[in-house]
Amino acid sequence: MTIADVMEALHTIAPPELAEEWDNVGLMVGDPAAACDRAVVALEVDRAVVRRAAAAGAQLIVSHHPPIFHPLPRVTANDPGSALVLEAIRNGLALAAAHTNYDVAPGGVNDVLADLLDLQATEPLATCGGSGQAKIVVFTPPDDLEAVLHALAASGAGAIGQYRDCTFRTPGTGTFRGLADANPTIGQVGRREEVAELRVEAVLPLALAGRVTAAVRTAHSYEELAIDVYPLQAVRPGTGIGRCGTLRSPMRADRLVGRVKDLLGVTHVRVAGDLRRRVERVAVCGGSGGGYAGDAVRRGCQLYVTGDVSHHQALDAAAAGLVVVDAGHAATEAPAIPVLARRLGKLCRDVRITTAPSQARGPLRTL
Repeated sequence: MTIADVMEALHTIAPPELAEEWDNVGLMVGDPAAACDRAVVALEVDRAVVRRAAAAGAQLIVSHHPPIFHPLPRVTANDPGSALVLEAIRNGLALAAAHTNYDVAPGGVNDVLADLLDLQATEPLATCGGSGQAKIVVFTPPDDLEAVLHALAASGAGAIGQYRDCTFRTPGTGTFRGLADANPTIGQVGRREEVAELRVEAVLPLALAGRVTAAVRTAHSYEELAIDVYPLQAVRPGTGIGRCGTLRSPMRADRLVGRVKDLLGVTHVRVAGDLRRRVERVAVCGGSGGGYAGDAVRRGCQLYVTGDVSHHQALDAAAAGLVVVDAGHAATEAPAIPVLARRLGKLCRDVRITTAPSQARGPLRTL
Protein backbone atom coordinates (compact mmCIF):
# COMPACT_ATOMS: atom_id res chain seq x y z
CA MET A 1 0.00 0.00 0.00
CA THR A 2 0.98 3.65 -0.35
CA ILE A 3 0.67 6.67 1.91
CA ALA A 4 -2.23 7.75 -0.30
CA ASP A 5 -4.02 4.45 0.36
CA VAL A 6 -3.74 4.94 4.11
CA MET A 7 -4.95 8.51 3.76
CA GLU A 8 -8.00 7.30 1.82
CA ALA A 9 -8.78 4.97 4.71
CA LEU A 10 -8.24 7.74 7.26
CA HIS A 11 -10.58 10.03 5.34
CA THR A 12 -13.21 7.31 5.32
CA ILE A 13 -13.10 7.29 9.13
CA ALA A 14 -12.69 11.05 9.56
CA PRO A 15 -13.76 12.90 6.39
CA PRO A 16 -11.61 16.04 6.05
CA GLU A 17 -14.63 18.14 5.08
CA LEU A 18 -15.90 17.76 8.67
CA ALA A 19 -12.91 19.66 10.05
CA GLU A 20 -13.35 23.20 11.33
CA GLU A 21 -12.22 25.90 8.92
CA TRP A 22 -9.39 26.97 11.27
CA ASP A 23 -8.06 23.42 11.54
CA ASN A 24 -5.27 21.68 9.63
CA VAL A 25 -5.92 18.03 8.78
CA GLY A 26 -4.80 15.44 6.25
CA LEU A 27 -1.31 14.75 4.94
CA MET A 28 1.14 17.51 5.93
CA VAL A 29 4.55 16.00 5.27
CA GLY A 30 5.50 13.26 2.84
CA ASP A 31 4.99 11.75 -0.61
CA PRO A 32 1.51 10.28 -1.16
CA ALA A 33 2.95 7.82 -3.68
CA ALA A 34 5.52 6.41 -1.24
CA ALA A 35 5.09 2.83 -0.05
CA CYS A 36 3.72 2.26 3.43
CA ASP A 37 3.79 -1.01 5.34
CA ARG A 38 4.07 0.38 8.89
CA ALA A 39 2.33 3.30 10.58
CA VAL A 40 2.08 4.72 14.10
CA VAL A 41 -1.05 6.38 15.50
CA ALA A 42 -0.54 8.93 18.28
CA LEU A 43 -2.40 11.60 20.18
CA GLU A 44 0.28 14.10 19.20
CA VAL A 45 3.71 14.14 17.62
CA ASP A 46 6.69 14.75 19.87
CA ARG A 47 10.32 13.69 19.70
CA ALA A 48 9.62 10.38 21.47
CA VAL A 49 6.90 9.48 18.96
CA VAL A 50 9.14 10.33 15.99
CA ARG A 51 11.97 8.22 17.38
CA ARG A 52 9.60 5.36 18.21
CA ALA A 53 8.19 5.39 14.67
CA ALA A 54 11.65 5.56 13.12
CA ALA A 55 12.92 2.67 15.25
CA ALA A 56 9.91 0.58 14.19
CA GLY A 57 10.65 1.21 10.52
CA ALA A 58 7.38 3.08 10.01
CA GLN A 59 6.78 5.37 7.07
CA LEU A 60 3.81 7.32 8.50
CA ILE A 61 2.64 8.90 11.75
CA VAL A 62 -1.06 9.67 12.06
CA SER A 63 -1.75 11.98 14.98
CA HIS A 64 -4.86 13.57 16.43
CA HIS A 65 -3.26 16.95 17.16
CA PRO A 66 -1.83 18.42 13.95
CA PRO A 67 1.99 18.46 13.89
CA ILE A 68 1.74 21.60 11.75
CA PHE A 69 -0.97 23.93 12.99
CA HIS A 70 0.36 27.41 12.26
CA PRO A 71 2.33 28.29 9.11
CA LEU A 72 6.03 27.52 9.48
CA PRO A 73 8.26 30.46 8.50
CA ARG A 74 11.28 28.14 8.45
CA VAL A 75 12.17 24.47 8.88
CA THR A 76 15.41 24.32 10.88
CA ALA A 77 16.83 22.16 13.64
CA ASN A 78 17.07 25.05 16.10
CA ASP A 79 13.49 26.25 15.62
CA PRO A 80 11.16 24.49 18.14
CA GLY A 81 8.15 24.88 15.86
CA SER A 82 9.72 23.01 12.98
CA ALA A 83 12.44 20.80 14.47
CA LEU A 84 10.07 17.83 14.73
CA VAL A 85 9.07 18.21 11.11
CA LEU A 86 12.72 18.22 10.07
CA GLU A 87 13.43 15.16 12.21
CA ALA A 88 10.49 13.32 10.66
CA ILE A 89 11.71 14.16 7.15
CA ARG A 90 15.24 12.98 8.00
CA ASN A 91 13.77 9.64 9.12
CA GLY A 92 11.59 9.22 6.04
CA LEU A 93 8.38 9.70 8.03
CA ALA A 94 5.22 11.19 6.57
CA LEU A 95 3.01 13.15 8.96
CA ALA A 96 -0.78 13.31 8.87
CA ALA A 97 -3.55 14.35 11.25
CA ALA A 98 -7.23 13.77 11.89
CA HIS A 99 -8.26 16.44 14.38
CA THR A 100 -11.65 18.14 14.57
CA ASN A 101 -12.89 15.87 11.78
CA TYR A 102 -12.17 12.86 14.02
CA ASP A 103 -13.77 14.66 16.97
CA VAL A 104 -17.15 15.08 15.29
CA ALA A 105 -17.28 12.01 13.00
CA PRO A 106 -19.40 8.99 13.91
CA GLY A 107 -17.22 6.59 15.89
CA GLY A 108 -14.72 9.35 16.61
CA VAL A 109 -13.38 10.94 19.78
CA ASN A 110 -16.73 11.85 21.27
CA ASP A 111 -18.45 8.56 20.49
CA VAL A 112 -15.52 6.71 22.07
CA LEU A 113 -15.80 8.87 25.19
CA ALA A 114 -19.57 8.34 25.36
CA ASP A 115 -19.15 4.58 24.91
CA LEU A 116 -16.54 4.53 27.66
CA LEU A 117 -19.14 5.94 30.06
CA ASP A 118 -21.72 3.51 28.65
CA LEU A 119 -24.12 6.28 27.67
CA GLN A 120 -27.32 5.18 25.97
CA ALA A 121 -29.28 6.76 23.10
CA THR A 122 -26.48 9.22 22.37
CA GLU A 123 -26.79 12.20 20.04
CA PRO A 124 -24.56 15.16 19.18
CA LEU A 125 -24.33 17.80 21.88
CA ALA A 126 -24.09 20.65 19.36
CA THR A 127 -24.17 20.99 15.60
CA CYS A 128 -21.02 21.55 13.58
CA GLY A 129 -20.26 24.83 11.90
CA GLY A 130 -19.37 24.96 8.24
CA SER A 131 -18.50 21.64 6.69
CA GLY A 132 -15.51 22.93 4.74
CA GLN A 133 -17.35 21.73 1.64
CA ALA A 134 -19.05 23.62 -1.16
CA LYS A 135 -21.15 22.90 -4.22
CA ILE A 136 -20.19 24.30 -7.60
CA VAL A 137 -22.89 24.85 -10.21
CA VAL A 138 -22.01 25.62 -13.82
CA PHE A 139 -24.29 26.11 -16.83
CA THR A 140 -22.88 24.75 -20.06
CA PRO A 141 -23.99 23.94 -23.62
CA PRO A 142 -24.00 20.18 -24.39
CA ASP A 143 -20.93 20.52 -26.63
CA ASP A 144 -18.84 21.70 -23.63
CA LEU A 145 -20.05 18.99 -21.24
CA GLU A 146 -17.15 16.53 -21.48
CA ALA A 147 -14.53 19.26 -21.18
CA VAL A 148 -16.28 20.72 -18.13
CA LEU A 149 -16.65 17.31 -16.46
CA HIS A 150 -12.96 16.60 -16.99
CA ALA A 151 -11.99 20.02 -15.60
CA LEU A 152 -14.10 19.46 -12.49
CA ALA A 153 -12.60 16.06 -11.74
CA ALA A 154 -9.01 17.00 -12.56
CA SER A 155 -9.10 20.06 -10.28
CA GLY A 156 -10.50 18.24 -7.24
CA ALA A 157 -14.30 18.43 -7.48
CA GLY A 158 -16.73 15.51 -7.45
CA ALA A 159 -15.09 13.39 -4.71
CA ILE A 160 -17.53 11.81 -2.23
CA GLY A 161 -16.13 9.17 0.11
CA GLN A 162 -14.84 6.27 -1.97
CA TYR A 163 -16.31 7.66 -5.22
CA ARG A 164 -14.92 10.07 -7.80
CA ASP A 165 -16.33 11.93 -10.84
CA CYS A 166 -19.58 12.51 -8.91
CA THR A 167 -21.77 15.08 -10.67
CA PHE A 168 -25.44 15.75 -11.38
CA ARG A 169 -26.92 17.53 -14.36
CA THR A 170 -30.32 18.72 -15.49
CA PRO A 171 -31.35 20.24 -18.84
CA GLY A 172 -32.78 23.71 -19.20
CA THR A 173 -32.84 26.84 -21.29
CA GLY A 174 -30.44 29.75 -20.90
CA THR A 175 -31.15 33.24 -22.22
CA PHE A 176 -28.81 36.17 -22.92
CA ARG A 177 -28.38 39.25 -25.10
CA GLY A 178 -24.89 40.35 -26.01
CA LEU A 179 -24.06 44.07 -25.96
CA ALA A 180 -22.08 45.88 -28.61
CA ASP A 181 -18.62 44.80 -27.39
CA ALA A 182 -19.58 41.18 -26.68
CA ASN A 183 -18.18 38.23 -28.61
CA PRO A 184 -20.73 35.47 -28.00
CA THR A 185 -19.87 31.85 -28.73
CA ILE A 186 -23.48 31.25 -29.75
CA GLY A 187 -25.90 33.73 -31.40
CA GLN A 188 -25.58 37.34 -32.47
CA VAL A 189 -24.84 40.61 -30.68
CA GLY A 190 -27.92 42.64 -29.86
CA ARG A 191 -30.36 39.74 -30.15
CA ARG A 192 -31.95 37.87 -27.25
CA GLU A 193 -30.88 34.24 -27.56
CA GLU A 194 -32.33 31.07 -26.09
CA VAL A 195 -29.89 28.17 -25.82
CA ALA A 196 -30.28 24.59 -24.61
CA GLU A 197 -27.94 24.26 -21.61
CA LEU A 198 -27.12 21.79 -18.85
CA ARG A 199 -26.89 22.66 -15.18
CA VAL A 200 -23.91 20.66 -13.83
CA GLU A 201 -23.36 20.31 -10.07
CA ALA A 202 -20.51 18.84 -8.03
CA VAL A 203 -19.21 19.05 -4.46
CA LEU A 204 -15.68 20.17 -3.66
CA PRO A 205 -13.55 21.24 -0.69
CA LEU A 206 -14.24 24.93 -0.14
CA ALA A 207 -10.48 25.56 -0.10
CA LEU A 208 -10.27 24.37 -3.73
CA ALA A 209 -13.06 26.63 -5.00
CA GLY A 210 -10.67 29.08 -6.68
CA ARG A 211 -8.70 26.34 -8.44
CA VAL A 212 -11.83 24.51 -9.61
CA THR A 213 -13.60 27.59 -10.95
CA ALA A 214 -10.44 28.62 -12.82
CA ALA A 215 -10.19 25.16 -14.41
CA VAL A 216 -13.84 25.24 -15.45
CA ARG A 217 -13.49 28.71 -16.96
CA THR A 218 -10.56 27.51 -19.04
CA ALA A 219 -12.49 24.47 -20.30
CA HIS A 220 -15.70 26.37 -21.06
CA SER A 221 -16.31 28.04 -24.42
CA TYR A 222 -18.44 30.96 -23.20
CA GLU A 223 -17.02 34.45 -22.97
CA GLU A 224 -19.00 35.09 -19.76
CA LEU A 225 -19.59 31.95 -17.73
CA ALA A 226 -22.53 31.44 -15.36
CA ILE A 227 -20.92 29.70 -12.37
CA ASP A 228 -21.89 29.61 -8.67
CA VAL A 229 -20.20 28.27 -5.52
CA TYR A 230 -22.36 27.57 -2.45
CA PRO A 231 -20.79 26.81 0.97
CA LEU A 232 -22.39 23.74 2.56
CA GLN A 233 -23.29 22.98 6.15
CA ALA A 234 -22.29 19.68 7.80
CA VAL A 235 -25.46 17.57 7.74
CA ARG A 236 -24.11 14.03 7.89
CA PRO A 237 -26.13 11.83 10.26
CA GLY A 238 -24.36 11.23 13.56
CA THR A 239 -21.87 14.06 13.16
CA GLY A 240 -21.62 16.91 15.63
CA ILE A 241 -19.70 18.39 18.53
CA GLY A 242 -19.70 16.31 21.71
CA ARG A 243 -22.31 13.71 22.64
CA CYS A 244 -25.08 13.47 25.21
CA GLY A 245 -26.97 10.43 26.44
CA THR A 246 -28.41 8.68 29.48
CA LEU A 247 -26.80 6.43 32.06
CA ARG A 248 -28.05 2.86 32.36
CA SER A 249 -28.71 3.56 36.05
CA PRO A 250 -28.90 7.04 37.62
CA MET A 251 -26.30 7.76 40.30
CA ARG A 252 -24.98 10.56 42.47
CA ALA A 253 -22.57 12.94 40.78
CA ASP A 254 -19.69 12.20 43.14
CA ARG A 255 -19.90 8.49 42.34
CA LEU A 256 -19.88 9.18 38.61
CA VAL A 257 -16.88 11.49 39.00
CA GLY A 258 -14.97 8.62 40.62
CA ARG A 259 -15.93 6.38 37.73
CA VAL A 260 -14.73 8.97 35.22
CA LYS A 261 -11.34 9.13 36.93
CA ASP A 262 -10.99 5.36 36.87
CA LEU A 263 -12.03 5.01 33.23
CA LEU A 264 -9.74 7.79 32.01
CA GLY A 265 -6.82 6.76 34.19
CA VAL A 266 -6.41 10.11 35.93
CA THR A 267 -5.88 10.75 39.63
CA HIS A 268 -7.26 14.29 39.69
CA VAL A 269 -10.06 16.16 37.95
CA ARG A 270 -11.43 19.67 38.40
CA VAL A 271 -15.11 19.81 39.36
CA ALA A 272 -17.75 22.54 39.64
CA GLY A 273 -21.31 22.11 40.84
CA ASP A 274 -23.25 20.08 43.42
CA LEU A 275 -21.71 16.62 43.68
CA ARG A 276 -24.68 15.36 45.72
CA ARG A 277 -27.16 15.74 42.90
CA ARG A 278 -28.70 12.82 41.06
CA VAL A 279 -27.34 12.31 37.55
CA GLU A 280 -29.19 10.58 34.76
CA ARG A 281 -28.33 12.49 31.61
CA VAL A 282 -24.67 13.14 30.78
CA ALA A 283 -22.82 15.15 28.13
CA VAL A 284 -19.23 14.63 26.97
CA CYS A 285 -16.86 16.53 24.71
CA GLY A 286 -13.27 15.38 24.27
CA GLY A 287 -10.51 17.96 24.28
CA SER A 288 -11.41 21.61 24.83
CA GLY A 289 -15.18 21.75 25.40
CA GLY A 290 -15.79 24.38 28.08
CA GLY A 291 -17.67 26.53 25.60
CA TYR A 292 -20.38 23.89 25.17
CA ALA A 293 -21.48 23.71 28.81
CA GLY A 294 -24.50 25.80 27.92
CA ASP A 295 -25.48 23.23 25.29
CA ALA A 296 -25.30 20.52 27.98
CA VAL A 297 -27.72 22.55 30.12
CA ARG A 298 -30.09 23.07 27.19
CA ARG A 299 -29.99 19.33 26.47
CA GLY A 300 -31.20 18.59 29.98
CA CYS A 301 -27.92 17.11 31.22
CA GLN A 302 -26.97 17.08 34.89
CA LEU A 303 -23.24 16.37 34.38
CA TYR A 304 -20.73 17.29 31.69
CA VAL A 305 -17.31 15.69 31.13
CA THR A 306 -14.77 17.62 29.05
CA GLY A 307 -11.44 19.47 29.29
CA ASP A 308 -10.03 23.01 29.34
CA VAL A 309 -12.92 24.59 31.25
CA SER A 310 -12.31 28.24 32.14
CA HIS A 311 -13.12 29.90 35.47
CA HIS A 312 -16.16 31.76 34.15
CA GLN A 313 -17.44 28.79 32.17
CA ALA A 314 -17.38 26.73 35.37
CA LEU A 315 -19.17 29.47 37.33
CA ASP A 316 -21.93 29.82 34.75
CA ALA A 317 -22.41 26.05 34.45
CA ALA A 318 -22.64 25.53 38.21
CA ALA A 319 -25.11 28.41 38.52
CA ALA A 320 -27.27 26.65 35.94
CA GLY A 321 -27.25 23.45 38.00
CA LEU A 322 -24.76 21.55 35.84
CA VAL A 323 -21.92 19.52 37.37
CA VAL A 324 -18.83 20.08 35.23
CA VAL A 325 -15.97 17.59 35.30
CA ASP A 326 -12.77 18.92 33.73
CA ALA A 327 -10.77 15.73 33.27
CA GLY A 328 -8.17 17.35 31.03
CA HIS A 329 -7.71 17.88 27.32
CA ALA A 330 -5.50 14.86 26.67
CA ALA A 331 -7.29 12.44 29.00
CA THR A 332 -10.63 12.92 27.28
CA GLU A 333 -9.11 12.30 23.84
CA ALA A 334 -6.58 9.54 24.55
CA PRO A 335 -9.10 6.62 24.56
CA ALA A 336 -9.93 7.34 20.91
CA ILE A 337 -6.34 6.76 19.70
CA PRO A 338 -6.24 2.93 19.92
CA VAL A 339 -9.74 2.86 18.42
CA LEU A 340 -8.49 4.85 15.43
CA ALA A 341 -5.53 2.47 15.05
CA ARG A 342 -7.83 -0.57 15.05
CA ARG A 343 -10.18 0.96 12.50
CA LEU A 344 -7.29 1.92 10.22
CA GLY A 345 -5.88 -1.58 10.57
CA LYS A 346 -9.13 -3.14 9.35
CA LEU A 347 -9.11 -0.91 6.28
CA CYS A 348 -5.38 -1.32 5.60
CA ARG A 349 -4.71 -5.03 6.04
CA ASP A 350 -1.24 -4.80 4.51
CA VAL A 351 -0.06 -2.08 6.88
CA ARG A 352 1.11 -2.88 10.39
CA ILE A 353 -0.41 -0.16 12.57
CA THR A 354 0.62 0.42 16.18
CA THR A 355 -0.12 3.12 18.74
CA ALA A 356 2.24 5.38 20.63
CA PRO A 357 1.57 5.66 24.38
CA SER A 358 -0.48 8.73 25.33
CA GLN A 359 -0.02 10.61 28.58
CA ALA A 360 -3.50 11.15 29.96
CA ARG A 361 -2.34 14.19 31.92
CA GLY A 362 -0.99 15.92 28.83
CA PRO A 363 2.06 18.20 29.05
CA LEU A 364 1.06 19.67 32.43
CA ARG A 365 1.75 17.93 35.75
CA THR A 366 0.11 18.28 39.15
CA LEU A 367 2.69 18.95 41.89
